[in-house]
Amino acid sequence: TDEVSVTVGGGLGETDIGGPVMNIIPRSGGNNFSGSAFTSLAGDWSRGDNLNDELRAFGLTETPGIIQAHDASFALGGPILRDRLWFYGSYRNLDTQTAVEGITANANAGNASRWDWMSSPVNARLVQDRQMAIGRLSGQAGRSRLQMNYEYQKRCEGTPLTVVAAVVSGDTGVPADERR
Repeated sequence: TDEVSVTVGGGLGETDIGGPVMNIIPRSGGNNFSGSAFTSLAGDWSRGDNLNDELRAFGLTETPGIIQAHDASFALGGPILRDRLWFYGSYRNLDTQTAVEGITANANAGNASRWDWMSSPVNARLVQDRQMAIGRLSGQAGRSRLQMNYEYQKRCEGTPLTVVAAVVSGDTGVPADERR
């Protein structure tokens, strides 16, 4: 962000509501190339353990924790034509998979012939995934500044579990005479 201004007032003429009003001017490149990058990783290797006798009494055998997590981003901006046309772009991808201890996945997930729940050896997990990309072109035409923006956001939350171990071993839970 190049500039941020916050105005606090009680229903001034510039806005139709009272309270704080934020005006943000996004980055649009410039006459120098510049960029940034960031990454963060976590996984089972960074997982703590606070399992105590009180939690074991509830039947927990493991503590919930991060199975894997990553957050990576980069940004780059600069001139296309000096003093006339600039670009700016950024991309971010973050993913977190967290174990839900004490709850297992449904071994019948994805099996349209089975409507019942059957425990599997795979712990359930919560997945949060985000991808964000921004592209911007800015140009100067006389005294006017023109901008073109593109923004992409993908958000996915849920569980990616489809247990196929039972099917691979040949035990689908459906009697052989009813299989198609």
